[in-house]
Amino acid sequence: MNRIAILGFSALISIALIAAAQAQKVGTYSGTAADGTFISFSVTESGGIFSFANGDVNFQAQCTHPSRVASEGWGFFLGQQIVPGTNDFHSGNDYYDTRGSMHFVNNKVIKGTITSVTAVFVPGADPPKNAQFCKSAKQTFTLNFQTAPTLAPVRPGTAVAHH
Repeated sequence: MNRIAILGFSALISIALIAAAQAQKVGTYSGTAADGTFISFSVTESGGIFSFANGDVNFQAQCTHPSRVASEGWGFFLGQQIVPGTNDFHSGNDYYDTRGSMHFVNNKVIKGTITSVTAVFVPGADPPKNAQFCKSAKQTFTLNFQTAPTLAPVRPGTAVAHH
């Protein structure tokens, strides 16, 4: 009896892992955060392994002393293998720090949360003499799979310029 239960449990785990692996497809997922800023991530596949490749995150970070909003956008290469369930992510350098988590709702939708920090110059002095950190609130985002643009067929040997 225990052997049957173990086999049944193993089969359920295998089905769950296969379903999770099929939850994503190659392409670009884009959308907005709760504050309306643009976010996108691309998904690639190599040898059956899916990964998050390029990311593009825009954010509005609240600054204090003086109070203002810094609006920024950063593109980066994440290069992170996709795992079943929640995928935590982080990208940063000398100018920004973005972190969050995301998961596939299905093969067309990613949902998650994100927060970003950036360093900006304090206005006033010319040239600036001080900088300050500004932070966006932790917020939700939803990304939708974007289909590739359709191109009109052309005759072989014809050059095409895309604008």
